[in-house]
Amino acid sequence: MEYLGHYDAETKKKQRLKDHLEDVAGLSARFAKAFDAEKLGEIAGRYHDIGKYSDAFQAYLLGERNSGGDHSTAGAQILFQTRQPVLCLLAEAIAGHHGGMPDFGTTMDDAGGTSFLSRMRKDLPFSGNWRKEEPVPPSPECQLPLFKPPVDFYRIQFFTRMMFSCLVDADFLDTEAFYQSCLPEAKQTAGDRYRHGFDSLVLLKDNFDEMLKTQFFNINGERYHEIINVHRREILRECLREGDEGTERLYRMTVPTGGGKTIASLGFALHRAARAGSKIQRIIYVIPYTSIIEQNARVFQCFLGKKNVVVHYANAAYDDVNEDGRRQRLATENWDAPLIVTTNVQFFESLYANRTSKCRKLHNIANSLIIFDEAQMIPLAFLKPCVEAIRTLVEYYGCMVVLCTATQPALEPFLGGAIKELCPAPEKQFAFFSRVTFAVRETRYSPQSLADEIGQKKEVLVVVNSKKSARELYEAMPDKEGVFHLSTNLCAVHRMKLLDEIRERLKKELTCRVISTSLIEAGVDLDFPTVYRELTGLDSILQAAGRCNREGKRAREESIVTIFRFENSRMPTTLQRQGMVAEKILANYAEKLSSPEAVEAYFKELYGVSGEKMLDQHEILELCRTKMLPMKEIAERFQLIDDESQAVFISYDEEAARILELLRTRPDGGGRELLRRAGAYTVNVRRDSFERMIAAGKIAPLWEDSLAMYVLVDETLYDKETLGLQQVIPDGQAVFG
Repeated sequence: MEYLGHYDAETKKKQRLKDHLEDVAGLSARFAKAFDAEKLGEIAGRYHDIGKYSDAFQAYLLGERNSGGDHSTAGAQILFQTRQPVLCLLAEAIAGHHGGMPDFGTTMDDAGGTSFLSRMRKDLPFSGNWRKEEPVPPSPECQLPLFKPPVDFYRIQFFTRMMFSCLVDADFLDTEAFYQSCLPEAKQTAGDRYRHGFDSLVLLKDNFDEMLKTQFFNINGERYHEIINVHRREILRECLREGDEGTERLYRMTVPTGGGKTIASLGFALHRAARAGSKIQRIIYVIPYTSIIEQNARVFQCFLGKKNVVVHYANAAYDDVNEDGRRQRLATENWDAPLIVTTNVQFFESLYANRTSKCRKLHNIANSLIIFDEAQMIPLAFLKPCVEAIRTLVEYYGCMVVLCTATQPALEPFLGGAIKELCPAPEKQFAFFSRVTFAVRETRYSPQSLADEIGQKKEVLVVVNSKKSARELYEAMPDKEGVFHLSTNLCAVHRMKLLDEIRERLKKELTCRVISTSLIEAGVDLDFPTVYRELTGLDSILQAAGRCNREGKRAREESIVTIFRFENSRMPTTLQRQGMVAEKILANYAEKLSSPEAVEAYFKELYGVSGEKMLDQHEILELCRTKMLPMKEIAERFQLIDDESQAVFISYDEEAARILELLRTRPDGGGRELLRRAGAYTVNVRRDSFERMIAAGKIAPLWEDSLAMYVLVDETLYDKETLGLQQVIPDGQAVFG
């Protein structure tokens, strides 16, 4: 009997199961070689689909049965029965290669449960025919330093997830290649099997250097004589030099706002990667906010070409009609590209995930150079597990890391010691780039009193701590001409439109008063003569200050950043703690608030006040180190954004209307690319507001009997001018059927 791994009913094309296992074993071994686990990768690939040798599965594959039964557990059972610790880790990965890795469980779990140990007791259809295919037995010598005393359960679960990544990516790629081969020749895409087509990092580095010569180091242009560009070039040159000569694997880049850290960090990464050769496979740029990810990506695309920059976050969209777009879209699945631009959420949640879709990319993080932009934005409640993951990647998976920010967090104690600084003479650079004067307002404002004050200023930015405060302040403004409100109550397309209008008004020196939540603070390139910032953490205060006199065209004494508080303001506990520590630093470092010394003092105090428990609020590390492979539980606990909100689609413009019509006619969701395009027109609604809006008939499911997507029905709730979605629904509004 010929045993099949895959079968295409339309073309009658077949893939032998033995061939599938050998192909997956080869790919998985190649991936695992990045962290010296090549043999284990091969074993995982050879045993992952042993269960397909059952008669029941073969009948299912040929359409003769409705179900093939559980085919993921058989190979796991075979490896588990060896009782070799490292093969038991592979068994965990194999058991989860379709539905996700389960919790390991306990010896008390019965065969009907969902834990790994339950499945190891499960009765399965006979699949012993695999022995007729001359299998390669697992080596009895598969040992790892992981299991030498003292055993570190954290490293064990991390390694298991990495092996899981190698297996599932290899399985996906080989399966994808088979079904690609079943398509008509005209629809097949050359190179899909290995998805090549990107330029090498060496070529990208050469292209980057050539562009630097003409745009940054050409001193013939008048603007390059400006003193601010002299300092930017000094920082850039030091980064390039360290990229060419440095040997460390862990860096920080403490560059003041306006110092050109985006381009300088990219230059360092390209030079170091080109020199390292195969030891650095890709550059991963990790950004805290989705609101600025496209902005940074455009900078990289200018230097490296659009096709070489893969942006991966929830709403990233690529056009499959275009070959480059298809290649980039595929690369978001496993990060097989020279430059990945992604978010904190995508990066860190993947490192603690248990599902195939999130874990598939992990093996490609090994041997990468990772830049964490705005490193201080790692959420405080997850700081220790995030930093422990960084440390593990550097120590065991060949990664180099750059912590890049103007407000450097004090992470040395968590990362095991000193971190080399990339910025030349940081104190000098910060003294030069200090372009504002801070003023602390003791009197507390009401929304109306603050509105009256900023209404007297022609160009001003006010940053507040909550959407509620932003809306109240906007509504209190006596004159709305040239007044803008920015918050996540606006869909992304709406925000981008307003930002473009704000830039245009500032350029023309027209009246421009902007009231915003903190979304404006990271990387949004606006330049105001005056900024007001509600009391919060020092890092956020300094980020807001970076929008004041950004290009240094005004005198420092005339560029005022006012730190204020509202009357009767209520803040979450974490924000209160950050504000309390910031007040202390404001008192002690009034004359050099933006200096590295003040920032370091702030973070040390903040971490001390927060305490160990608050830096790992969900006890992720405790769980990793006290239980054997609690893979599902870890993933459930590790959610960087504890957000129970629901996305609601807003028909904001003609493009949104077209997307909505396409979605309505496609019950399957219209495909991933269309859903991602739709994401730019959504607003996240709090759970309590969401339930009220449902009850009042203000929103409704897009598809009948489906809760996958909701659409705003009452369009009067969305102000297309500046306020966005009104989420507060008065009591008593409801629809009765």
